[in-house]
Amino acid sequence: MNFLETLKGAIQNLKGNKVRSFLTMLGIIIGISSVITMSAIGKGGQQNITGDLKEGGYGKFTVSVDKNDEEFRWKYLLEPEIIDILKEKKIFKNISANVTKRVFMRIGKRMEMINLVATTPEYEQIDKVNYILGRGFLPFEYKNGEKNLVMDNLTATSLFGSPENALGNTLSFAMDRKSAPITYKITGIFQNPLEELIKVMGGRRIPRFFRVPLNTYGKVYDLSTGGYNSIIIESNNPENLAGDMKMANEVLEELTGVSGLYQVETMSNAAASFDNILSTLNLFITFVAGISLFVGGIGVMNIMLVSVIERTKEIGIRKAIGATNKDILIQFLMESVILTGIGGVVGVILGIVLALIIGHFVAISPVFSLLSIGLSLGVSTFIGVIFGVTPAKKASKLNPIDALRAE
Repeated sequence: MNFLETLKGAIQNLKGNKVRSFLTMLGIIIGISSVITMSAIGKGGQQNITGDLKEGGYGKFTVSVDKNDEEFRWKYLLEPEIIDILKEKKIFKNISANVTKRVFMRIGKRMEMINLVATTPEYEQIDKVNYILGRGFLPFEYKNGEKNLVMDNLTATSLFGSPENALGNTLSFAMDRKSAPITYKITGIFQNPLEELIKVMGGRRIPRFFRVPLNTYGKVYDLSTGGYNSIIIESNNPENLAGDMKMANEVLEELTGVSGLYQVETMSNAAASFDNILSTLNLFITFVAGISLFVGGIGVMNIMLVSVIERTKEIGIRKAIGATNKDILIQFLMESVILTGIGGVVGVILGIVLALIIGHFVAISPVFSLLSIGLSLGVSTFIGVIFGVTPAKKASKLNPIDALRAE
């Protein structure tokens, strides 16, 4: 028998048992669709969570002073004059002081410790936020050190019930529990940069984000007594980030005459680490979904073994009229591969549809990978071969006389 005749015979046998063929394919369909759906939703969620984090750190780095270095002196802190010198070099896009202070926020009768960021116009360009209500700081507010405040939308909702209620309201902060709190007016509400991550985590612990002008911070917390612990720099060319980091360190070492005192670190490290964690988790979930493929393969082998028993007499007749063991083997393998192949295609289509539907309801845009789709189809076909070999071998090795005697 030639290949086309064998293929035709395999298709006819599958058509003769349509219901059983469909039920056999169902295991493969469920397995493939599960893998495609979980992979697409997982990658979409990962992109939603880490996308803003990666973008926020892309092409940006911080320079800090190692206070533990034996050469450290307080005069080596990053003064405003050093920032001016770096700006004059015109080798970086933006440079700003990087100041975050742990302060106490008064909420009713209790005090809560939060992070307060001192910002500048350059800092707002480096670490951009999306204002959804109100506005950012105006030039004269930066210059005069006005007691104005901007905050994220989730904190605004938790403290005031809604961002609308927070806008124009006031909050009070103090250096410690004993200090007199200072009141700030809320002039802007921006989107919490970790909102997607907070949704995934269930929203139990919501990080609070507050910003005040650097001069406001300096007046209240006496910034004039020392320099900044670190500065934040944005490269003109993100692709040359490593070169810019090295250059910034060299300029500072030239100014101080001390080497190894400053630490330069890219802002994308944390995002990359978190992305790796999510990638591993996504891979694990996809692997668990892929177990159903193995179960589907067992189903294929089971049905093919039943088919061999039912068609024993047919196999005997075919062998009696000249069919070889190889012909019988190839036909049963073809039937198995056709079942899993069609099941794989249907599973991919169903997986894409399910991912789009689920993504719509959970507000995640699924990310489909041609590699994962192609791999799923390849795996389904491979399963057809692997789990079809045992039934096919059994069929091919039947003794023609014994087969003809079977009832």
